[in-house]
Amino acid sequence: MPLRDAARALGVHYQTAYGWVRQGVLPARKIGRGYEVSAEDVGALSARRAAGAPPRREVRVRDWGAQADLLFEAIVSGSETAARARLERVADGVPFIDLCERVVGPALRRIGDEWASGAVTIGAEHRATAICEQLLGPLSARQPPGRPRGVAVAATPKGERHALPALMAAGCLREDHWQVHYLGSDLPAEEVERIAVDTGARLVVLSSSAAETARRAAAQSGRLAAARPGLRVLAGRPGDSLYRLVQLARNAAAPA
Repeated sequence: MPLRDAARALGVHYQTAYGWVRQGVLPARKIGRGYEVSAEDVGALSARRAAGAPPRREVRVRDWGAQADLLFEAIVSGSETAARARLERVADGVPFIDLCERVVGPALRRIGDEWASGAVTIGAEHRATAICEQLLGPLSARQPPGRPRGVAVAATPKGERHALPALMAAGCLREDHWQVHYLGSDLPAEEVERIAVDTGARLVVLSSSAAETARRAAAQSGRLAAARPGLRVLAGRPGDSLYRLVQLARNAAAPA
């Protein structure tokens, strides 16, 4: 809806709503000379205001690369305390999707590159991943107020031992107003299908950390989509954008 309509729905002056857009309190997209906002985001902000909750503070990150480098130094050395301190500096002021895509993801990719070159051991790589999983877990569970877009299931294909990609996908979908059932890693295809059917999910996301399990995810998604024609199944590959995941999920939620 246009920002002027959103301001009326929120019972505030247009300039107040515009200020919330500039502060990052109300997500908006620039269209021509104006702004468009979603009804879900307007409803969520209205609910927060009715509950007396203050708008979330906004943190402007000037150098995302530097933040990723600092997190890398913490997790490669195995310092959960230092990693927690790095994430806590920005976690409450930036969207979860930005935290994953611009800080955690680059730090973990660097860990993977150094493991591939022999500079980091497999034990250190697993330790770094475990630290990130532990720190992101509580953040990924946050569910903003507002009507959900639909029900989604986030899991990994059989044989994928790293749950973190699915955890990040679950958190990003929750932030975008999906009700998500997060199933963790290494789950048989029939169990993913059973949960999707039992919960009435309209979306399944299968995330992978390696090329081999990504191929399994693609095969599994094809079989699941064929068995359940009304279900949209997305198979993630290493390096896929979480921003694109959210957009594809929105397309799945759009009326036919």
